[in-house]
Amino acid sequence: MVTWQKQVKNIAMALSVVGALWMALTVGLSDIFAILTDPASVSASTDAALNGVDFVDRILVAGVGLTLLGSAGFGVVTRSSNNPAFLNTIIQYQSLIIGFLAFSAFGTEAWDTISGDRVWSDFGDIENSYILFLASSMVAGIATLLDR
Repeated sequence: MVTWQKQVKNIAMALSVVGALWMALTVGLSDIFAILTDPASVSASTDAALNGVDFVDRILVAGVGLTLLGSAGFGVVTRSSNNPAFLNTIIQYQSLIIGFLAFSAFGTEAWDTISGDRVWSDFGDIENSYILFLASSMVAGIATLLDR
């Protein structure tokens, strides 16, 4: 039997994948790579949408990639005995890690999304997909904690 916590986590992870995929398609793979490796070379439109790229954005965009490549997304990267232990730990706790960072850096925006107070039309696709990803990851992280 599936618990309500597991159902909430699954739905939140599905929304997280939608947000991550939409962000990746909107921003483009070149800007995703630039955010991770050289934030100074990010396009002006992406930089403006993110209000500048900082350390937390870089980690969270890496989370976008891991979410898309992980078992909730395309299933390319999964936990395996062939992986280094640190990678398996990151994969196992990714929703908690992303959720904590989303709460600490974007708590107000994420809460507005969860509570239904976000005015989606006030923002562009980059901002909306990013916040959808972050808020959904936060919900998935909380559901993961409640399911243990």
